[in-house]
Amino acid sequence: MTTPTPMKHALSQQGKTPSQSQHGAVGTPPVSTPFSAAHAASAFSPHGPRSSPQQVKKSPATTLGGHPSVPAVNFDSPSAAAALSALNMGSLDSGLPGFLSRTSEDERAKRLDAMINILSQRKGLVSEAGLERLAKRLGLEVFWDTPVGGETKKSLIVAGAALELSIDFQKDIVQSLSLNFPDSSEIVSKHAAAAGDILLKDLQLEDGQLPLTKSLAGFADNFERLAILDKLSQNPGLNLYEAIAGIYESLLRLHHWEIRKVREDLSFATKRDFEIECLALCTRSGRPTMNSRHRTGLSLDYWKEGRNFKGETPEQTADMIENSKTWSLLIGCAPLNPDNPVSPVRVSSKWISVDVERMPLPEELGPVVDWLDPPPTYLPTPEEENSDPGVLLQAPRLPEAVFQATFDPPIHISADLWDKIRQLGIGVVDSSPERLTTFDNLVLPQASNIGNIKSSDQANAEARTILCHKKILNFPHPNESEEVQVTNHLNTLYIYEPVYGKTLTELTFSHPQHLVMMLPHLRQYVFLSILLENSFKDEPSANIALTASQPSSAVDNGNVTATASTKTNMDEFSDFMNFGLTKTTPAAAIKQEEVVVMTEQDKEAKPPSDLRIDVTLTILPIPRLQIVFPFKTNKTANIILEIRENGHVHVEAQNVLDETNMMGRNGRTRRAEDIGLVLEALEDIGKWANFLVTRWAE
Repeated sequence: MTTPTPMKHALSQQGKTPSQSQHGAVGTPPVSTPFSAAHAASAFSPHGPRSSPQQVKKSPATTLGGHPSVPAVNFDSPSAAAALSALNMGSLDSGLPGFLSRTSEDERAKRLDAMINILSQRKGLVSEAGLERLAKRLGLEVFWDTPVGGETKKSLIVAGAALELSIDFQKDIVQSLSLNFPDSSEIVSKHAAAAGDILLKDLQLEDGQLPLTKSLAGFADNFERLAILDKLSQNPGLNLYEAIAGIYESLLRLHHWEIRKVREDLSFATKRDFEIECLALCTRSGRPTMNSRHRTGLSLDYWKEGRNFKGETPEQTADMIENSKTWSLLIGCAPLNPDNPVSPVRVSSKWISVDVERMPLPEELGPVVDWLDPPPTYLPTPEEENSDPGVLLQAPRLPEAVFQATFDPPIHISADLWDKIRQLGIGVVDSSPERLTTFDNLVLPQASNIGNIKSSDQANAEARTILCHKKILNFPHPNESEEVQVTNHLNTLYIYEPVYGKTLTELTFSHPQHLVMMLPHLRQYVFLSILLENSFKDEPSANIALTASQPSSAVDNGNVTATASTKTNMDEFSDFMNFGLTKTTPAAAIKQEEVVVMTEQDKEAKPPSDLRIDVTLTILPIPRLQIVFPFKTNKTANIILEIRENGHVHVEAQNVLDETNMMGRNGRTRRAEDIGLVLEALEDIGKWANFLVTRWAE
């Protein structure tokens, strides 16, 4: 019996046809067969061949449906199959009607692939069978080292082109793990132990954890990064572990050189090692790490949240820097795409000269990095082709792999920056090419069905107004007896000129210099996104004054430094931070913020607030924020800030500093650039405005 499929029901089961609805329930059209030309063209396949009425009359199906008493035609009957054949609509051998269009088949295949992808995301639990199944899915060879005698211990051996992994089990519980790269050079093998420790920790049971609850997801993610390199490698001739390790050696040499240059700068002479490390990470060429933060492989860290906060002790600051959220690029390899302009991988550790620095040209200022261009890596000719005379006439073979960088986490940028990155010769992967949306909708997604705001792509290009109601702790001066208060802030974001944006998830590159060149622009949009999310999004954000573990800081000569006995020109900022750490946090301050997308009709219904902050955002030609809020009794602050490369906040215009408050309580002169430095430290427009009102509105 043929399996029932859609569109194989009788006409009586499919409801009224257009002709039935026009002539009534009893009336029938002149030709009762469902295979008339008009019906077939409109109901079955809009792109298929149309049959003429003469062909339909000759069809065997007309002998079944010619009498009005026959209500329907059974599609499973031989007559129906013959009718479909006469109409050039294919056969029923597959169980599906041949009149289904190819578009429907492609759509069904896409849905099936999507379902498979969803199911494959569940990696299962840690077990002997689960690990064996994972290794086979990654294309690696698997075999078991069976126990001898009465031993209960058994080992799973996983091997690839340049990788060997041995996992020891005892009663389905992982006991030990060994990772080796037997045919690789020293620059690879020296990292094997650290990668093995990460994989072992992913498999071992934690305190109080049962074998039935240990997920395989962490191990699968880390091991898959190694397995992809092994799958693309060729033995002999191409070892991609050495290619990645070569990039690490070059970037590490650059990082050490930049740290030396920072220490030579007298303005940073008092900074500690971890402070200089963070400075180089966020303003220079980033920091390369191998097998760090419980992740295997090479990472290039380029940004840290709260990078300018300082703890009350150096140990507290170092711990904060180590554990704060980090933005990085995960560097690996991917298959070569013929449509991608990026050149294949090159195995080399000489992407940069030994001295790192070269003599600058007359038109160049300051030290210049001496980047090198290693020669191409060619694959050896297979032995079976060595005796073929025609091989000598062929061009040398290049690897069928390219370098790949994955953004962790993905970041949102403008479409203009997207195009500039592509002009560097970088292959940017567009994860959703069919979707066109704006930068602000990527950072602050619209809520559907709120007022008259639509979540469609057309609405994305319209002007937006976002309102966010927050509670901010208001700390008085330390020498005053006032108690800590909670102020209600009403932050409103206006976007009159939306700019289309993209989300960076992956890219391919041919030289690490390309990554370093785009880092300042990435930091620019990362910091802008942090500001918008902390100020206008209803998610938990870092509040300096909520917990004692949050650091305090001060600004000294344009640099954020730890609070010391010597007063700085912005010691009130340090007092503002330190005073909050010593007070008990009101329970009301812990309540999360709520965000409401407002329409023009809703603007009159704003809730009461102690401080209203209006922010106008423009993206091009450079991200700019115009911020307006009540400053004094008869004065309104109007500040224009530009978010420049490396997340630097440039004060374009301001009216909060004048002859009345230019001099601080400590006797030092306040500067306009200090306004931007405070925002860089706080990373929140509401807290920043609260500081200016409580400390500078004198």
